[in-house]
Amino acid sequence: MSKGIVVFFSGFIVIFLPLFIHQLLCLVVMPLYSPSEVIAGNPVYDKYYLTKIYFKQIHTLNPYLHNMLYIFLDGLFGGVIAFFSYSISFLKNINRYVVIILPTVLFFIQNFLAAVFGNANYSLSYYLSVTTSIKDLNYIAYWISLAVLIIVGLCIIILSNKLNKDAI
Repeated sequence: MSKGIVVFFSGFIVIFLPLFIHQLLCLVVMPLYSPSEVIAGNPVYDKYYLTKIYFKQIHTLNPYLHNMLYIFLDGLFGGVIAFFSYSISFLKNINRYVVIILPTVLFFIQNFLAAVFGNANYSLSYYLSVTTSIKDLNYIAYWISLAVLIIVGLCIIILSNKLNKDAI
């Protein structure tokens, strides 16, 4: 279980850190207010299409904090996927390529099925990036998906641990 926690945080950092560094570089290169925006009086982040996004109150008050929220959600998803991959490795006679590829295939299948059945608001890819094209996004679906992956991963680890102890 301790290695599972380490795998979760390493997966979190692998996703979070590059996005955070990118945010810092964008902050330096393209600040929130440029001289032309100050003169004209309308900042870039206050355009109409950006007011239709989820968490628009945070976006209006502090766009950088809004970006950090999405960076955190992406990192959290990366950590959960890393933990799920780690738990799959506990299954007997499983190929190591399956351990790496299976979560990605499940992600694409879930996104495809959500699109086919006309429920794009249940597609996880829309929860990982800022989007204005999908209406009725509900982050409960995102949290349920993460909880299911964590619970399945924990069950796999616990059951394989009990089965291996009985075999000894």
